[in-house]
Amino acid sequence: MVTRLRHVFGRVRTMEAKNMKRKLVATAMLLLFASLALGQEVRPEPTQNPDAPYRLFSTRNIYTFLKLDTRDGRIWQVQWGEKSRRFTDPLNLKPLTAGGKAGRFTLYPTTNIYTFVLLDQETGDAWHVQWGGPDNRFVEHID
Repeated sequence: MVTRLRHVFGRVRTMEAKNMKRKLVATAMLLLFASLALGQEVRPEPTQNPDAPYRLFSTRNIYTFLKLDTRDGRIWQVQWGEKSRRFTDPLNLKPLTAGGKAGRFTLYPTTNIYTFVLLDQETGDAWHVQWGGPDNRFVEHID
């Protein structure tokens, strides 16, 4: 009887060990796939002088930047790449303030690839900025 109990408990322990190993392997695989799925290439931002009159802001499009006049809020879409596809087009040529100092305006990216928020760091005013094709570009004040 004692031998039979030892045999039964030994089998239970072996089954528990196998289940633990399976759970451990499943957890490791899940973590591996999650890290691969969430891992995105992060481009380091260059160090810029926040008080410079002009700054470039990267977008999630590898060929497109936004050039901001930090004094008055004017913005241009800058695209680089093959010679036939390079251009600089205005998003907003109307100054949002007169005689502003360098560093007054800055851009904040949103989760939408084409959308930024332009902030007047002195007044707190904000604008919705959208870049893209000629018919999809605009700058609108956020009330």
